Formats: sequence, C-alpha cells, structure tokens
Amino acid sequence: MEPIIKLEGINLYYDQGKPTEVWALRNVSLEINKGEYCAFFGPSGCGKTTVLYVLSGMESERVTSGKVLVNGRDIAQFSKRELAVFRQIGVGIVFQQFNLIPSISVLDNVSLPMAFLGISLERRRTEGMKLLERLNIAPYANRLPAELSGGQQQRVGIARALANNPPIIICDEPLGNLDSENANKVLEFMKELNVKDGRTIIMVTHEAWSLRDARKIFYMKDGVLLRVEEPKEQGDIAQAVSKLMYNQLNPNMEPGQVMAKSLSNLLLRGYSSDEVKRFEFFLLQRLTDHIDGDVFQEVLDRSYRRGGVGLWKGKAAKISFIIEGIMEQRHTVEQVYAMLEKNPESPLVEEAQKIRRWLLGEYRGKIDEQQQLRLDEIITERLRNIITAHNVAQVLNLSKKNFGIGLSMRASSQMSEKLESILAGSDAVTKAIKL
Repeated sequence: MEPIIKLEGINLYYDQGKPTEVWALRNVSLEINKGEYCAFFGPSGCGKTTVLYVLSGMESERVTSGKVLVNGRDIAQFSKRELAVFRQIGVGIVFQQFNLIPSISVLDNVSLPMAFLGISLERRRTEGMKLLERLNIAPYANRLPAELSGGQQQRVGIARALANNPPIIICDEPLGNLDSENANKVLEFMKELNVKDGRTIIMVTHEAWSLRDARKIFYMKDGVLLRVEEPKEQGDIAQAVSKLMYNQLNPNMEPGQVMAKSLSNLLLRGYSSDEVKRFEFFLLQRLTDHIDGDVFQEVLDRSYRRGGVGLWKGKAAKISFIIEGIMEQRHTVEQVYAMLEKNPESPLVEEAQKIRRWLLGEYRGKIDEQQQLRLDEIITERLRNIITAHNVAQVLNLSKKNFGIGLSMRASSQMSEKLESILAGSDAVTKAIKL
C-alpha cells in the first residue's frame, strides 16, 4: 500500500547563512500510511513540530532539500492552487493555543474554513452545528471563545479542524493547555476519529502518557529522527517511552546528565532549544553541587543576554524551589540505599512517608488515609526495585477497589516521573534501578 505521506531525506534550515542559522531537520525520512495513528515524541526543540508543519504543507516551501510526497505526488510540484486546496481539505490542524478568532462566535469559528471553499452560509451553519453536537458543545454555539473553558475551546478547535472533512488530522501539542479530565476527553475523541472515521491522526507531544493510543511513534532529537516503533499494546508503549523519557533518547549519558536533561524538558516546556540547553547546563551544575541554590536561582532570573536563562522572577523562584526539593529527596534515597546495602530487610516506613509527602506537595486532589498507605507501599516497592517505573504509573492509575490509588492517567504519569527524578540522582541509585 502506498503511504499517504512520505518524507525522503528532508533537510530544513532557518536563517540559513546567517549567524542565527538553525538546522531544524536533518535528513528525515519516514512513511505514514492511511488510517494510522502516529505520534512524534521528543524533548522541546527537537524538531517534531517543524516536521509536522512540513508534512502538512505549511512549511514545505522552506525545505532545503529532500521530498515531501502526498499520495505519491511531490508537494513541491503542486501549483499554488493545488497546495491551497491540500491545506484546506487535505489536512485539519488542532493547535495547542486553540487559535480561535476572539471576535466571532463559536459556530462562526467552526464554519469559517468552509467559507474559503465557497460553501453557502446556510450549509456552513448546518454542518457547523453537526460538528458542535458531535463534540457536545452545541449549547455554546453563539458564545464567544473567551466565554468557554480551555477544554471547551479545544473542542471548538477540533470541530474547526474537521470542518472540511479532511482525511488527515494533525495535532500540535493538543493537550498542553488542558487539565487531565479534558485532556482525556480529547484523546478519546482522537481515538474515535481514527477507529470509527478511519482518519489518519498525526500528533506531536512531549508527554509520554498521551501516547497511549498511538500505533506508530517517531522518536526525535536535535532535528534527527532517531527511530520508529510500532507498539502493539499500551504496555509496550509505556515501557518503550519510560526508558526514552529516562535517558532522553541517548543511552550514553552519565546519570547526572540524564537527570538534568530529563528535568530541563519537564520544567521548561514551550521554551526555545537554546534556553532549554542553557538551563540544562546550570541545572547540572546545581545537581553536582558546583553552584549553590542561591546562585542557581540568580542565573535563572538573569537575562539571557547577560548569560542567564532569562526566566521571570516568579518562575525562577518556583523552579529553584522544585530543584531544591528534588535534591533533598535524593539525599533521602541515597540514605535508603546505604541502609539496604547493610541490611536488605531494613524497614523504610519513615523514608517512604517523607517521599510521599514530597510527591503530594503540589497535588491538588484529595488523598485519603488508605490511599496514602498504598502510596507508601508503592514507593517502598520502587525503592527496593521490586516494581518498575511503568508499574508505579499503572498502580497509581488503578482504581481503589482494584488496590490502586485512583489517580487520573495524567497525574499518575507525572507523579511517576517525579519519583523517578529522585531515583536518578546518583550512580549508585541508577545502577540499582533497572528500567
């Protein structure tokens, strides 16, 4: 079967020949078949959004070398009219920031793409209402976008992407501004579009938990497509991604570098690759005690031009607080492993409770006493290496009646990642953990 989209040796530079030149994509080749659910996964600044815009035709004209083939045709050979038609009816795009027009109604936002095809106003409004009904937001048709919640606005964005009935739906970090409940609703609808409608879904994400329905994952780093995996089950996805999340697509890093890179991409999502790299450098200095907490916070707040990271003061203080908490828990973990080395049967009650209080520090939900005790057990089992990081996330997500904690999938993934961040803190601990 001929792929619906094929990239052959794509290279793309921004500002080529200038001091600000960036090599955004490096010899990227891939195939996407009709009806597949695909995802591009990797840290911030890795090129995943750029490749998304290339294959959608939005950045195809800026490709330096290589071919973008759509249904076997080189997109570079499209006339301006053919390219415009492809963008209008060939693909629908769901954005992280919603990108709704604030001055017109929800229904008019959804109907707007149909206007560019010359569809009559009456038919546009009829078809627009059908889409709003499908996404359970028809009662808000006459409201302005600002009157809707973030989850509702994203559903409007999805309806708009479907307006011209495209066979390909492209999602650029569609869950970034949503809470866990609304994020799950969006994922369920994306799955429905793939399974029931037979549409090709192509998503960009840096959040491992959102890959649950993807059946082809493209792993990217620094503009390079590192590898492609086609997991058959959700467990396969979680296990593959947990390893990649942990060593950030580079198995040859030192443990401290692994932790710095992982935390950099976790804490500075949405920042440029240069800002993330500079933050990573100073974070590694702090994690290895080459600078103290005050100096670390100062360089986070210092402007980028003066050699700092350039965060606003409040964010610099918050991130510094998080890192100091992680470093404190690392010492707890190191003490635990020193105890276990002397006596493998040492009780870890107080240590587990301390880590649990830290894990729940910023959690906004309610955890009862039974859930706290179960969480202590999970932490203890992870410290003893009885269970894996993937097992932790699974049990956190399990319902209470099934002896889990009952957290949402997103909260489970984030709490598991937070726990792993302190277990990656030293050579001894890293050797003890087998992901």
